Amino acid sequence: MALTPVMLPGQAIRTPGSIWAKAIELANEERKKPGADGRGDAFCYFVGSRASGKSTLLNRFLYPTRAEVPKPSEGIEYTYARKPAAYDHEKKDLAHIWEVGGSQEFAEEIASSDQLFLTAKQVTTAVVVIVVDLSDPAAVLPTVLYWTEQVKKKLGSTYEKFEKKGLQLPEQLRQRAKSKLYSANEDKDAVYHSGISLVIAATKYDTFKALDPEVKKVMSRVLRYIAHAHGAFLCYLSGLHGGASDGSGAEDAALLDNFTRLMNHLIFTGLEKKPVLKMQPMSDHNGPIMMPAGADTFKSIGRPRGAADGSVTAGLADWRELFEKMFPGVREKEAKMSTKGVKFVIPDQYKEEEVDAVRQRKLTDLENFRKEQVAAAEAAKKKALLAKAQQQEAAAKKKAAAPAGAAGARPAKPSKGGAADGTPPRRPSVAGAPS
Repeated sequence: MALTPVMLPGQAIRTPGSIWAKAIELANEERKKPGADGRGDAFCYFVGSRASGKSTLLNRFLYPTRAEVPKPSEGIEYTYARKPAAYDHEKKDLAHIWEVGGSQEFAEEIASSDQLFLTAKQVTTAVVVIVVDLSDPAAVLPTVLYWTEQVKKKLGSTYEKFEKKGLQLPEQLRQRAKSKLYSANEDKDAVYHSGISLVIAATKYDTFKALDPEVKKVMSRVLRYIAHAHGAFLCYLSGLHGGASDGSGAEDAALLDNFTRLMNHLIFTGLEKKPVLKMQPMSDHNGPIMMPAGADTFKSIGRPRGAADGSVTAGLADWRELFEKMFPGVREKEAKMSTKGVKFVIPDQYKEEEVDAVRQRKLTDLENFRKEQVAAAEAAKKKALLAKAQQQEAAAKKKAAAPAGAAGARPAKPSKGGAADGTPPRRPSVAGAPS
């Protein structure tokens, strides 16, 4: 009688014709389809100063036809967006979107988080939108410099983890951005290529456009310079609440449509392909600026009058000096952003006494637990030191009680009939016999 061969673990799923083998074959075919590059979920962050319009801009991106005024965000708020996959409309691409609001200290905690902001799993599909408020000009420069620095700092620590393992992903991401956006740009070797998609969105242009042309010129040149130096897209936006009464509704709609198209591309397609926008680059400071990454140059932006050509850092310092003269209060805004100890405060309208009481009790319990842990650690340390001291004291007493010479060489035992020094005994001499 023939015996049925015993299958090893895992061998059954590879049996030709089995349902598992067919499933594996189907999955392999799916991965070979055009566009099935395993890009994974996208991760997008809306960051910036308080009351800059982050919630409104995010709301208009998700729902372009809704001109609602959302509630101000506190802390961090999560939402998501889904879109049919490019090559398979039965599937959906998913984007995780966070809006970082609240106090500056809270924003710093989020930016330095190892689990949330620009982690190792997110950098390949990450998009960061820095929202600045043109109705508060003095805060624009501190905000954009702060967040570009936070992005660079966090990417540096994330990329370092890959490099320690010998992986080339960070350099591949940088080269991807450089080749797709700056391949034909004369400044491609001077620009900081982060490897992620970076967007600077300047909101409330409708309240800024009536200012003096020289003021608008300095603002546009500074933002263009920073965006170009960091490989970022720059977009002016206005009329996000709808209902423009000065006849600029069509322009506002075009700016929003351009921003929406750009975001859809960066989130769901990424830097694997260069974005193609309907709106042409706009660099005239008398109008809304729209400058895609790689479309600008340091030469066309220029330097302030009297400033000598030099490095990118020197150019930024020159523009910063002029910006501070044009918009007083920059230093005060910067100092306020760097002030420590500003805690997250829950507005009165969101307070709930029962929840707050439970939260306070839990915080007290946590603090007591931490104190107990510290006290226990100190007690264990003292106990270990005491035991060590007792052991050393016992060893010293034992050594002192040992008999003299015990620690030295043991005296030699005399041999039978021999001398104490071990020399053989001499035979007594006999008369007439040789000695």
